[in-house]
Amino acid sequence: MMELKCIVIDDEPYSLEQIEGLISATPGVTHVQSFENAYDAMNFLHIHKHIDLIISDIGMPFINGIQAAELLKPYCDYLIFITGHRDYAEESFEIGVDGYLLKPLTKLKFVRQIQRLLAIRFVKPGTKKDDSFVLVKGGLKSNYLSVQYESIMYIKAMSNYIQVFLTDRILTSYHTLTDMEKAISERTEFLRINRSEIISFNYVKQIDGNLISQNNGSKFTVSRSYKKKFDEFIRNRLPGSGTG
Repeated sequence: MMELKCIVIDDEPYSLEQIEGLISATPGVTHVQSFENAYDAMNFLHIHKHIDLIISDIGMPFINGIQAAELLKPYCDYLIFITGHRDYAEESFEIGVDGYLLKPLTKLKFVRQIQRLLAIRFVKPGTKKDDSFVLVKGGLKSNYLSVQYESIMYIKAMSNYIQVFLTDRILTSYHTLTDMEKAISERTEFLRINRSEIISFNYVKQIDGNLISQNNGSKFTVSRSYKKKFDEFIRNRLPGSGTG
């Protein structure tokens, strides 16, 4: 059955009630239990071991959602933040959350988020090594776009969506950058170089230390946390590296 089981963490009773109502009205997701703080949720998860989806507020007592994410993520497949704070979006996607929704919630945005996760779980684009394309979700229900790998120059994370920069146009998709990184993981030309960008080395013109230039003039910087992986990627492609 195509269904995600979820728990909710929020210290505001009204918000808990609203989220639970949205869950009950959304196909493909089932509410298991709610908690007013992350510690109680972690005690529950320690006993039950796993949940498909955690929906969490950020601003909470004892330990906030950002701090708790590292402890919660091993217990779940997906983690979504629902918050009234816009300022945490960049930090949230850096730690690898799967969605970031702003309060006050709308049913449309919530349903779209759940549909996106269901598509990732049950459609799983780009699973064959010999595929020449990846399917990315468009802005409408059941709308998917076929994108040729060779046409992708780079992919950039925005707030709760990504932009795919192709040789001839720019596509907007409601996947996260982590979704795309997983979908193209078997392709050798792509590399994530910082928390918000994946680039194709098919279009790289020059590398100067941590600075990368593409043929169209786009410039990128490798962040410190991705430097080790970047250096290994370069070493394995140098003449005489022994890889092939």
